[in-house]
Amino acid sequence: MAKVKIMKKQWLPILAPKIFQNAVLGETFVYEPEQMVGKGIIKNLMHLTNDAKRQNINVKFRIVNVQNGKAFTDVLGYYMIQSSVRRLVRRNIEKISMSFSCKTSDNKDLQIKPLLITRAATTGSVASKIRKNTQDFLIKYIRAISYDNFINDLVNHKLQSSLKRDMSKIYPLRVCEIRSMEIIDLEKKEQAKSKVKADEHIKTAEKGKEGKKEEPKKAEESKATEKEKPAEAKEAKETVKKEEKTSESKDASVKEEKTEQKE
Repeated sequence: MAKVKIMKKQWLPILAPKIFQNAVLGETFVYEPEQMVGKGIIKNLMHLTNDAKRQNINVKFRIVNVQNGKAFTDVLGYYMIQSSVRRLVRRNIEKISMSFSCKTSDNKDLQIKPLLITRAATTGSVASKIRKNTQDFLIKYIRAISYDNFINDLVNHKLQSSLKRDMSKIYPLRVCEIRSMEIIDLEKKEQAKSKVKADEHIKTAEKGKEGKKEEPKKAEESKATEKEKPAEAKEAKETVKKEEKTSESKDASVKEEKTEQKE
């Protein structure tokens, strides 16, 4: 009789990329190490840099490889915590935010969402100029470097400082941050958009068919109501006649009572 192999789970450490000195992000308990590939983990930047000022940033990692009982990761996203964004916004200042896609020198597609806050309220033309120049600056900056160098500049705040220095020439800025950054799959994104459009087209077509089906029903209902109208009119006339007769009989009885009283 063949022996049944008993699978045992094992603890495997998850390591950050070289930019974070391969720091341990956590551990996972799995049967097969290959099951970990593609899984994600989120870590606060403060724990990776030992800098309390970076506690408002979360970094998302994805496991890309498992070797020698260790899981290695890449940076998948960089996000500001929403509560920290709300604390930055105050009255009588301008919050300038945007979202656009760009590409690194090693062909990594990114979705970038900068956040700029001015020192005072501005006009619409100034805000639109800052928005346009910010997008142009970041697209040019990111296109010239690799993804790893971009993450390094982002974590070390080099990118934000360069952007703030350049945009402050237009109007003084109080805050200049990257609110969100993530790697995107443009093919999947386009497929998702086309699927949504196809679903909407199908729904509109189904609604049109239902409307055509309901048209003859409505016509039949209108005909039935038209047929019912004369019958209802007859009933109304009969009720009016009955009411008139009852009123006449009441008047006659009242007259008789009055004549009897006179006699």
